[in-house]
Amino acid sequence: MIIATAGHVDHGKTHLLQALTGTNADRLPEEQQRGLTIDLGYAFMPYLSAITQQQETLGFIDVPGHEKFLSNMLAGVGTAHHAMLIVAGDEGMMAQSYEHLAILRLLAMDSLTVVITKSDLTTVEQQQQLEAQLTQLLFQQGFIEPQIFHCSAITGDGIDTLQQHLIALCDSEKQQQAQQGFRLAIDRAFHVKGAGLVVTGTALSGNIAVGDSLQFVSHQKLKQGQTQTKTVRIKGLHAQGNTAQTATANQRVAINIVGDIDKQDLNRGDWLVEIAPNTVIKRVTVALTANTDIKHWQTVQVFHAATHATGHIALLETDEVKAGNSALAEITFDSPLCLAEQDRLLLRDPALKTNLGSGLVIDLLPPNRGKRKPERLAYLTQRATLHATKDIVAFKLANKPQSIRELTWQHQCSNIEQVTCHQADNEISQYGDFLCTSTYQAQLQQLIIEKLAQYHQQENDHIGLGKDRLYRIAALNQPTAIFNALLTQLLAQQRIINTRGWLHLASHQLQLTEQEQNHWIHVAQMMQTSQEPWWVRDLANACDIDEDELRTLSYKLAQLGYISAIVKDRYVTHEYLIHIANAVRKHIEQNQKLETADFRNLSQLGRKVAVQILEYLDKIGFTKRKFNYRELRDEDLLKG
Repeated sequence: MIIATAGHVDHGKTHLLQALTGTNADRLPEEQQRGLTIDLGYAFMPYLSAITQQQETLGFIDVPGHEKFLSNMLAGVGTAHHAMLIVAGDEGMMAQSYEHLAILRLLAMDSLTVVITKSDLTTVEQQQQLEAQLTQLLFQQGFIEPQIFHCSAITGDGIDTLQQHLIALCDSEKQQQAQQGFRLAIDRAFHVKGAGLVVTGTALSGNIAVGDSLQFVSHQKLKQGQTQTKTVRIKGLHAQGNTAQTATANQRVAINIVGDIDKQDLNRGDWLVEIAPNTVIKRVTVALTANTDIKHWQTVQVFHAATHATGHIALLETDEVKAGNSALAEITFDSPLCLAEQDRLLLRDPALKTNLGSGLVIDLLPPNRGKRKPERLAYLTQRATLHATKDIVAFKLANKPQSIRELTWQHQCSNIEQVTCHQADNEISQYGDFLCTSTYQAQLQQLIIEKLAQYHQQENDHIGLGKDRLYRIAALNQPTAIFNALLTQLLAQQRIINTRGWLHLASHQLQLTEQEQNHWIHVAQMMQTSQEPWWVRDLANACDIDEDELRTLSYKLAQLGYISAIVKDRYVTHEYLIHIANAVRKHIEQNQKLETADFRNLSQLGRKVAVQILEYLDKIGFTKRKFNYRELRDEDLLKG
């Protein structure tokens, strides 16, 4: 367990930790000379646990109290779940005391212990008055049952009582979810003679052991738009100040790493993670808690773990959020951050240097459009109430299919399939990288059927359409792996029929009468004599069949897939389309595109009829027009 200190400069934070642990956390020579904490310091307190009956270690992060070093202070408290607010008994609450208290509240610490120091310089009456003031202040800030202690680092008064409280707090620490991957926010990097490169930081989640491999995530690379990571191996470990073989969440960890990496590659705020992000995060949706009034598109400074970035905040429900209220918002970063869902961000005004509020990350991949639609806001409002990974993932799946890969890094959960498998009310299926519910599958299959029925009504002279076009009209923007699997199921159930490559409903079938069959034999023989498209009137004259009768038969033949109308009343055989499609496919494979002149040479047709065929191939989804040429869209269509 890690506890971060907070409080005004010269209120005795470092001296208190030395009394508790015997360690002077001011490690820098300048700090020792000036008697002023500048950067983060660390101290550890061994104790015998009454729960495990084993030797345990409580860690402390000593942060600077001077306002000039606030970014260092935020790097310390940004990775801790527990804090001690230190207030000098002879001075009471000062400027940085109030600011630090607001920061601890906005970061939603699991616990806050308040320590009134320098009890040797105050009377009992002064101590009681200050405790009463603090109790009222803490209650106003939302801390219902504050733990307040009086101590003196000089005389040792109250130190034992405070130690016992901290030990009990550590023994009751909530365990992190076991399925979360390891994450460590780097705050120091240095070389150790005989060992090599060592990085230190606070483990936010997960577990590691000597010999494991981790991914190094550099903010410099993220700024360049790169998500590639470097793999490093753990050569040695220190956890809570002691040599160890393993380390776990909420511990202060030093890792001796080996790999293609050097000290100059590392900066405070970089990460060692088990599960690396697969996209650069420049925009997130947050559940916002305002500490002061916040306006739409206000410039903000965003602090996360051991790093920070600037950006702008876009309010989704209003133009302004008043102090003390909550709202949904979207933050656009000037520089990317390495985030996971449920991470908490501290927001500050970079000009006024005040705390604006905090944001809980609820969506790492917000849509580009429709972010303020009522259904989107309703989704986010409900999402913001969920905190456990299994509940969040279940909620997401109830809305749409989810990528396993995206869920894994968004929630830093390496066994996301196991998290989702326990939903008795809505069975989860996996198709490729995607998970979806049984309800979603039934809805999508019904939509496919409905869209096919609409197509048959609108295009009653054609038997059906290709798979790629059916996807575009029935399942656009849905995972193709799921669409293909559900289509295969519909084909197996014979609710959809595949006739010579055309997909249609089972009910959309016709049969030729004996006379129509005889006419078709005659027409097919005539169309074989010339592969060019035939007009109905020309074909009727050539076959000595009444034109209206042949026109009616042509509709029926088209529905059966024997012939196709490239324009109204002009037909080609299915075999001819396959021949043309094969030629087009081969040409585009060799030349990457097909121009009209090229098609005229391939087909040996006049320009007008060649354009008609090209437009027909576009219409059925075999090709797509781009500028003045064509590209393949569905290369599996029209294969013999």
